[in-house]
Amino acid sequence: MLPAEIAARMALSPSDAANELGSELLEILKQLNRSEMEDTQDPGLEVEELHHLLGRGPLPQVTSPEVEKAVQVLLGNGFVRLVDTPEYSWERGRVVTVRYTITTEGKAFLVARLGRTGRVE
Repeated sequence: MLPAEIAARMALSPSDAANELGSELLEILKQLNRSEMEDTQDPGLEVEELHHLLGRGPLPQVTSPEVEKAVQVLLGNGFVRLVDTPEYSWERGRVVTVRYTITTEGKAFLVARLGRTGRVE
């Protein structure tokens, strides 16, 4: 992250910072939900995969450490589950280790939040 970007993030009011974190949490849940809907052989997404997906789309400014922190918040609230059994992924062409999946509680939270905003993307 560039110094200007760091300064811009530090200048956020507490309300704006909370809104930004909330957006990150929702986007992570959306990506995990999409991943589950694809019904892959090896469920879940790694933090770097989430970072890549978010950076390509809705949150280009988000950093990998920010994604990691957001995932930890979701994990602590029971909205995601940790899958840490290493296995070879034919789809990815490599061994996957620590990845995350959405829980039933995470889906309920996602649906409630999207219902409140009226947006389903």
